[in-house]
Amino acid sequence: MGKAQYTIKGDLTFRQRGSLTSDIMTTSTTQKPDQSTLATFWSHWSVVGASWIGLFFHFGSLLINTFGIFLTSLCAEFGWTRAEVSLAFTLAMVTAMISMPVAGWVTDRHGSRWLIIGATTLYGLALAALAGQSGAYWQLVAIFLLLGLLGPGTSAIPHATLLARRRSARAGLALGVAMSGTAVGGIVWPAAAQYLLDRFGLRTGYLLLGAGILLIAVPVMLLLLREEPGRQSAPPPGSEASSAGLTRLEALRSPAFLILGISFIIFMASVQAIMIHLVPMLTDRGMLASRAAWIASLLGLAGIFGRIVCGYLLDLLPPTTVPVIAFLLVAVGIILLATGASGALAMVAVLLIGFGYGADAASIPCLIRHYFGTRAFGQIYSYLFVAVPIGGAIGPMLMGIGFVRWGSYRLVLIGWGVLTLLAAGLMLRLATLGRDAVDRSKGVGTDGLD
Repeated sequence: MGKAQYTIKGDLTFRQRGSLTSDIMTTSTTQKPDQSTLATFWSHWSVVGASWIGLFFHFGSLLINTFGIFLTSLCAEFGWTRAEVSLAFTLAMVTAMISMPVAGWVTDRHGSRWLIIGATTLYGLALAALAGQSGAYWQLVAIFLLLGLLGPGTSAIPHATLLARRRSARAGLALGVAMSGTAVGGIVWPAAAQYLLDRFGLRTGYLLLGAGILLIAVPVMLLLLREEPGRQSAPPPGSEASSAGLTRLEALRSPAFLILGISFIIFMASVQAIMIHLVPMLTDRGMLASRAAWIASLLGLAGIFGRIVCGYLLDLLPPTTVPVIAFLLVAVGIILLATGASGALAMVAVLLIGFGYGADAASIPCLIRHYFGTRAFGQIYSYLFVAVPIGGAIGPMLMGIGFVRWGSYRLVLIGWGVLTLLAAGLMLRLATLGRDAVDRSKGVGTDGLD
């Protein structure tokens, strides 16, 4: 009996490609439907749950969202200035940016699981070590440099790589659910850190946070975080499977990568500008600070919902459609704020921005898998992931400069709205490029369906 041949045409959604992959893989096997369904469900979603836990505790969720809570206490406890403590944090951020491509390279060469578990273990120990400082400033700097070095190993880079390499008809939803762990952490950790600080003090607070990582996140991932056999890392060069996607250099030289990089930097800059300046913007319009803070909290809540819903939609629609919708929602929200919105209208604007912001978490990994394949997924994702800190640095700064220059946020908000519409237009341009390069590199086969 001859080998079946499959020809893939059109812009298939992730659900369609995953389902077709599953059909091909199970053609020659017979299993009891109930047992097979239950086993498949558990093997897939237990991994997603483990990634959710890892991302809930990871560097970008826990450390970044609690640093401001502990800042003044670190100064009071050890006699450092706010500038000195902030410098240590900045050094950690720079170190994390530099080490992101290293984490992507390790993921592609050796897989994600042990990088995640090892980095998370050392990260928990380093965080707990903040409780044992003697007061020497070099100790603070050394610990934060170590935290920055380990951070990418705990981040979405290896987690998304692991999930993207799994054969699944619901890859988008899996990524959206897992990435929501970071968004939930953004809501939970500031309040949790404040409670620990008030109840137990600085040293015990850091010790308990480190213990939480070591006693909850690490054991859960040891038990449940699994890579699909044969797909944990990039295939060896020269092997038949190594053709399943573009190399790092091929991806970096492609128009698709340039479009993705520019559009997501614009997107992240516009959203981060709103996030940082939203409360002062609303209080300038006469809103009580407490109500402005409550409306700002809706950004995080809408972001959780946006991650999951957009992940689900990525399995149903062509992969560029979801980010286009998200960018347009954010643009509408920004333009509403530019009109001077307050009260209920400001709430609507914030919900639109927060929901759209949630789309990037699952969209970037899905777009990488679609346009570049999984051959160098970790490295490609690590370069695009830099859009987050770059946008976070550019957006708020330009927002502040615009306010000083024009005396209000109106003109700079209009500018961000227009730029976000431009980013949506770039994503539409991306949709016209097709997948010719990655299809040529993959050839025909089950890996080519991913």
